[in-house]
Amino acid sequence: GSSRCIDRSNRAALGSGRPSDAMKAVVAIVLFLAAMECSGVKVLRRRDTPEEQRLDMEHRAEDSFGKTALTPACAKVECGDYSCPAPFELKKDATCCGYCWAPDHLVAADRHVVTAFNATGNVIEQCEEAPSTCKGPGANVVRCFKPSCRNGDVPNCSPGSCCPMCTTR
Repeated sequence: GSSRCIDRSNRAALGSGRPSDAMKAVVAIVLFLAAMECSGVKVLRRRDTPEEQRLDMEHRAEDSFGKTALTPACAKVECGDYSCPAPFELKKDATCCGYCWAPDHLVAADRHVVTAFNATGNVIEQCEEAPSTCKGPGANVVRCFKPSCRNGDVPNCSPGSCCPMCTTR
């Protein structure tokens, strides 16, 4: 037995199973740096160049007192001279230069009205051999219009087409 006996002086060299002071210090430094990084404090990051600092100052949203540092949107807009013909009047509802406005009862609004199917007479039938995809379903039906062919060309249904196209004969 003397190989199985451990001298008390060698016990410290082999370790006692507890972390050493040096290891505790390393772990503390790593945790400190991680906490600083998560909080947004620049610890180990590179410093901004003077150009980057100038751009940050130029394009910042607030000054150090929390007041806006941004130029108002319309500050550099130059509005030309214009006038509004009667019954229109100039309105500036949060716009840079304003606009001419009149109530609907003074100026009738141009409302679009749906015309009847083929009111112009230019809608024509699909080709006889048109694929089934041309036929719908529902509102997806292909609508064919009378082609305006140049001299010498005639409307013709080519294989696989929905509508006649101009071709040379």
